[in-house]
This record gives sequence, C-alpha cells and structure tokens, in this order.
Amino acid sequence: MEASVQTNTTKGLLGILGIWLTAGIALPLINILNDFSPTQLMTFRGYVTALLALLFMRGVVGKIDLYTKLMMIVLPLATLGLFQGVRYLGAGPTIIIITATPIVNFCIGYFLKRPVRTTSVIALFVLLLGVVIAQWSDELNLRGLAWACFGMVMSGVLYELFARTTSGTFEKCLCTSAGMGTLGLLLSLQTPWPSFTVQPELLLFVVLFAFVGGFLYWIANMWAFDNLPTNEASILAQGETPAVIIGAYFLLGEQLTLFQWFGVGIALCSAYILTRALKNINDD
Repeated sequence: MEASVQTNTTKGLLGILGIWLTAGIALPLINILNDFSPTQLMTFRGYVTALLALLFMRGVVGKIDLYTKLMMIVLPLATLGLFQGVRYLGAGPTIIIITATPIVNFCIGYFLKRPVRTTSVIALFVLLLGVVIAQWSDELNLRGLAWACFGMVMSGVLYELFARTTSGTFEKCLCTSAGMGTLGLLLSLQTPWPSFTVQPELLLFVVLFAFVGGFLYWIANMWAFDNLPTNEASILAQGETPAVIIGAYFLLGEQLTLFQWFGVGIALCSAYILTRALKNINDD
C-alpha cells in the first residue's frame, strides 16, 4: 500500500514537471503567433488535441460522465481567459496572476468541508505573497487583468472537476478539447484568418503550439491531478510560472524587474514546501 502511494506521488510530481515544461514552451507562442486571434488559437489547439486523443483511442470512445461534460464548458472558458490575458498583458504577468488559482480551490474546499493541511495553508499564503509582489507594477492593462482573473477562477473550478470525473484520460482530453475548439471557432466567425500559403512557416508553429500546449499539457495535468490531492496539485502546478517567464524571456524578450523576480521566487517557495510535505507524509 505504501509503495503504491509512493508510486502515485511520483507520477503526480512527474505530471507537475510536465505542466511546467509544456506551459513554458507553449504560452509565449501565443504572442509569437500574433497573426491569429486568441480565439483562432483556441480553435487550432482544441481540434488538433481532440484529433490526437481520438487517434490514441483508435476511434473507440468510452464512458463520458457528468463531470467530463461540465469540463467541456469550463476548460474552454479557462483557456479563453488565459489566452486573452496573455495577448493583452503578456505571458509573464498573466501566468503570475494564474498562479493564484489555488485560492479558488481552498475556497471551494472550505464550503465542501474538505480537510486542509496546515502545510497547505502556509504554502498558500506564501504563494499569494509572491504573486502580489511579482505583479506589482505602475502600469497595468485592466482588460488583460480582468481576462487573467477570469481564467484563474475558471482554472480553479476545472481543477475541482479533474478530481471528480471517472472518464478515461483520453475521453476527457477529447471532449474538453473539442469544446475548446468549438468555442474558439464560434468566437472567430467574424475574424479573418491569415493565409498559410503566404506564410507557410505559420503552420509549423501552430501545430507545435497545439501539440505541446494542448495534447502534452493535457496529459501532464491528468497525471498530476489523478495522483495528487487537489489542493496540493493546484499549488504545485503553479510552478509553471517561472517556466513561462523564462520562455517569454527567450522567445519574446519579455522581462521582469528584480523586484518581480523576487516575488516569483517567493511564490515558488510554496511549491517547495508542499513537495517536502508530500514526501514526508509518504515516508511516514
């Protein structure tokens, strides 16, 4: 039993690492692919990921439960908030705001009377302190801030649904990605699409974005939330923040001040605190 718990925790932490890496590569690409609107990128990411999931299932779709159907609504909304936030605020500032997602899970957990570890509460406060410091700025795009906050709330709701659904990994991937692609397509009906014949390299970037930021990112999330408690997984997943900032630095030239980097460092301390706590629990 103890070996099984340890194995699950290891898988969950590998999933967390996957979230960090895939987000660090994919999110900065949103502003590299600025020929496309955020909703057009949602269309590509959603339908390409859904197609890949269907191929992995060899066309045979299993059980689709109620929570998976709810995820078909929530995930597209969370993605819309994230993509719009990145477009108006930049990848770094947006992901810093998204880092506060665990507060949504703690609030939901409070009303559901879910047990909360003292270590998790400490990690949450450390996380929020880091977010406030890292996001401190004299210049702030309110429209981008509103979209990022919307994405944060929807992400928290999505994390709760992750822990409740009983559908298979690829069934969840197929349904939610199809929902994302459909919402993106509906919101893009009045938006002109760029021509791939004029810029053929765009196709390569779009496919890379959809594969890494869609399919691989999804699998990493499933590993994390299927094998770790929701509160802890929600906090650890926010370690994607420095990965995105580093990716934005190399791909877009986005930079944070030393003060903001200090805030990011504080936020990451929460991930370290929780990782140590989970290890100690399993060792006991």
